[in-house]
Amino acid sequence: MTVKWNRESFLITLTLVAILFGLFYYGNQYFVTPVKEEADTLSVLVSNQKSVLSAYPPEETLYDEYESEYATTEIYLPVNDDSEKAMVTLEELADKAKVDILTIARLTDQETVEGVPDNFVKNSYHAEVTSKSSENLRNLIERLMKEERTWNITSFSYEKNSEADYSGNFTFELFYYTDMYE
Repeated sequence: MTVKWNRESFLITLTLVAILFGLFYYGNQYFVTPVKEEADTLSVLVSNQKSVLSAYPPEETLYDEYESEYATTEIYLPVNDDSEKAMVTLEELADKAKVDILTIARLTDQETVEGVPDNFVKNSYHAEVTSKSSENLRNLIERLMKEERTWNITSFSYEKNSEADYSGNFTFELFYYTDMYE
């Protein structure tokens, strides 16, 4: 079959080519380009997620890392009050320093610490002590400050009652972490 090229066949061919070009342009503009953009967005998202996964290991590894970090901080910042253990430590250090503890009173309970999250709290205590030497009282304070758990001694004073008798008092704070989810 031979096509006779005349003006009419040329116009039909030109119209068909224009329609095909229009379909190609329309399809590319409204179907292919949005799919390409979405594919690019998804590939960027996947690469970001892969970089986050490489920066932060899976949960079990991360949990083990947090546990090991917590174990190092629990010594000086325990979870929950644990004041009984602190008072036992105070009595042991007082015995070593040859200091008698007369009274220990809790002044505040679960007071929030300024500038840190509300999970970190402190208790304030006041202790009255006696000893035969002022040096023993100072040694007790020095030993408390060298303890692994943080003892924030806010005031310390003593006076001489007699030749071989000194009485003193000090106020201290013990910090700890409260787990809000327990």
